[in-house]
Formats: sequence, C-alpha cells, structure tokens
Amino acid sequence: METENIVERLNKYEFDNSNVYTGFKSVGEARQFATERNGKLVEVGFLDGNDNPVEDDSQNLIAENKYYKAFAGPDYKIIHSSDEGFQEVADKLKERQTEITDKSPDEKYFSDADWQIKEDAVIVLFKGEIENITSRERSKYLMHTKVYELAVSVPKSE
Repeated sequence: METENIVERLNKYEFDNSNVYTGFKSVGEARQFATERNGKLVEVGFLDGNDNPVEDDSQNLIAENKYYKAFAGPDYKIIHSSDEGFQEVADKLKERQTEITDKSPDEKYFSDADWQIKEDAVIVLFKGEIENITSRERSKYLMHTKVYELAVSVPKSE
C-alpha cells in the first residue's frame, strides 16, 4: 500500500525563521505533523484575497478544534465539509442533480463541481440560496472572503 507524502500535499509558506504549512485534513493531522517536526500549531488568515497568510488567532480555531473557517460578508454563508449542516445542503444538491434529466446550465455547473465535493468542499450560500461550490483552497480567492486555517509553524534549521 502506497503511503502519502504529506509535505507534497500541504501548502508551504516560507518566512524568515520558519516554514508555515496549511491544508491539513483534520486537527489531528496538524497536531501529528507539528509533533513529528518540532513545530507548533498556529492560526493563519488569508485576509486580502491572495495566498498571503498572516498569523491571526481571532477565530479560535485551536480552541474550537477546527481547521478551517471562512467569512464573505453579511449576505453570504460559507459552509465547509466539516461544518454542521454541510451534509444536508450537499444531499439537497445531489437530489436535485438526480431529479433533472436535461440539465440546465446551472445544473451542469453544480454537477461539474462534484470533484470539489469529493475534495475538501466549500458551499457558498447567498441569502440562503446556493451560490457556488468550490474547494477550500479556492475559497481564498473569492471576492471579500476572509479565510482562516489551522497551520503548523516549523522552525528553519540554523
């Protein structure tokens, strides 16, 4: 059985004295990675619509045992696959997909997002209605979205 090289899957950000890794599949995976590499758990925010993490513990990810949160404004709700209610919304999408034989452009759009649901899915609701389906990684680039992730900071060798 082939084992996964976790470092290849994670996102690595280099800073002066440390490397910061994001993209963990769970809090447990992040904790194990930190332990194995003499690192520490930190919380980072992607706050400017780009792939530029900054340390930001304002969302209490560690205390709440979460590894991802995102906010896009008062009319939007971003539901991650680990959030309560995600499965219910995903099931409704699947039901809708199977009910339609001739797909409208919207249906094609949603069904083409299946790979993202299988990945680490994020469903974007606008005023309670499904607006978009995307991956956790791509959510960083949605307009006005602030994304927070659990990360591991590993000191660089001297």
